[in-house]
Amino acid sequence: MKILLDTNFILTCAKNKLDFGEIVNEITSEPVEWIVLQDVLNELGTLKDRGGMKTADKQAAELGFELLQLVKPEVIEVSGRNPNVDIKIVNYIMDKDIVLATMDKNLKSRVKNKILTIRGKNNLELI
Repeated sequence: MKILLDTNFILTCAKNKLDFGEIVNEITSEPVEWIVLQDVLNELGTLKDRGGMKTADKQAAELGFELLQLVKPEVIEVSGRNPNVDIKIVNYIMDKDIVLATMDKNLKSRVKNKILTIRGKNNLELI
């Protein structure tokens, strides 16, 4: 199973101290290949380094990078002039058998792929 990670999913897992890699291994017996767009890494880096951010948000971005190191995702560079990461995600997973890990309601409604999301504060659900 391939799972593409969105920025807000990573940040929410970090804030709730959820090791999504470990939890996913508990809810599926399939081997998991993690994918992250370079644009998502760029967003996390910007949040981590941006001045004026809440300390909790900066710490969540830093922990997000640590969580990514644990799952060792394949980093994908998506070309295109559109700077919107959500549009790049939609275009990348369209017509592919890839699960989208996101909390973004708008993004969820724009794709027909399976969704990995957080239910409650510490449960992951594949829908």
